[in-house]
Amino acid sequence: MPGAEANAKVAIEEQVPIINISLGKGDWIAERVHEYNGKILATVTNAKHAQSAIDSGADALMLTGHEAAAHGGDVTSLVLIPCISKRFPDVPIVAAGGFADGRTLSAAIALGADAVAMGSRFAATKESSLAHQMKEIIANPELSGGSTESDTIYGKNFDGIPARVLKSAESWRLNKKPASLPLVIYRAFNAAQKMNIPLYKVIPGLITQFDKMYMVAQFGAATESLMKATVDGNYDEGVQFIGQSQGLIEDIPAVDDLVQRIILEAIETSSQTFETFSDNRMT
Repeated sequence: MPGAEANAKVAIEEQVPIINISLGKGDWIAERVHEYNGKILATVTNAKHAQSAIDSGADALMLTGHEAAAHGGDVTSLVLIPCISKRFPDVPIVAAGGFADGRTLSAAIALGADAVAMGSRFAATKESSLAHQMKEIIANPELSGGSTESDTIYGKNFDGIPARVLKSAESWRLNKKPASLPLVIYRAFNAAQKMNIPLYKVIPGLITQFDKMYMVAQFGAATESLMKATVDGNYDEGVQFIGQSQGLIEDIPAVDDLVQRIILEAIETSSQTFETFSDNRMT
């Protein structure tokens, strides 16, 4: 992706202790990070990608299930986590996609994860930089006009990669069909201009690597729509990445309160599960 290599180099120069990578070979990043005893967390969506990430030097895996916001894979977390944890038992696993409370945290641990990522849940907190208008929409549990687990759209026409977004008239429109060739060329030139890339470097790419340039163009155009939602709070014209776990989000708490609530619920849930199986074993 545009700017990814430069961003990685800055993170390495600052010796960030844990760097999360995805999409592409990260062996050179892992090598540099390991020089200062840092760790690489690689985001993957299937066993093949997991193996490739480990071979490239990943220290841990973030498994992104189909339920996740943005770029999840085809396999749900319920299946993905036990499959990968069984195949790579010595690799720490962070589960992402469908986790937003203590019950789902407890479930993730039972499935074989070592930790969870709750992006959608923590986006709707007081400290989150997400526009407050979007927080209120995400945290509205009403069946009519609210944001339930069903109020998302999953498709690849928005930014060129299969992604899950909040359902809206605009996200439906952008996911309806792929962008036309003239629009792709326009977006490629526009994105290049914003990144100060000479046009003479863009034209050969459009000719010889159209698929890659198409994805870059889609990604560049998507950024504008994402900014309208996340920064401006414009639901009608913007697009918001969100996971199906939004169906579990009903408030906008402070982060510390949320964390304490999640931990307590996870303990209670795990205890109830243990008691269920213990009672059955005794009878």
